[in-house]
Amino acid sequence: MRLAPATSRSAGFTLVELLVVLTVLAVLAAVATPSMSRIVAAQRVRAMAADLHLALVQARSEAIKRNAAVTLSPAGGDWSGGWVVLDPENTEGTPLRAYTGGRGVQVTTTTAQVVYVGSGRSTLATEASFMISSTATDEARCVLVNLTGRPYVKTAAAC
Repeated sequence: MRLAPATSRSAGFTLVELLVVLTVLAVLAAVATPSMSRIVAAQRVRAMAADLHLALVQARSEAIKRNAAVTLSPAGGDWSGGWVVLDPENTEGTPLRAYTGGRGVQVTTTTAQVVYVGSGRSTLATEASFMISSTATDEARCVLVNLTGRPYVKTAAAC
């Protein structure tokens, strides 16, 4: 029977090596965090612009389908808090669809509500614009509704 030599080392990491690796990872994570928060804020702006565009398209589609006036209005009086597509046949005020606002995202507009009639046109006298932005990033989007009622999204620089 043969015994293993007394000088053999076991495979693995020492405590010092493990602490060095953890320290390097912590430094890298601290450097990446500010950049990641700007990316998240920019994505929230893009997502909220897409949601508003979707709500406008849905309201227009419902007005055409029902041949009745369908209203998109802010939830709670402020567009930043979200918006609702109101059902013209429901007198209780239950919306067809409700959208929530984004955390840290602001919506700036002078439009109180957007009403689509049965032809799909809006009742707006002028083109409506919704500026969606965040203080955490330079990213901003503009959702426009032209006089025919067609909504579209642009970058803030193109508005």
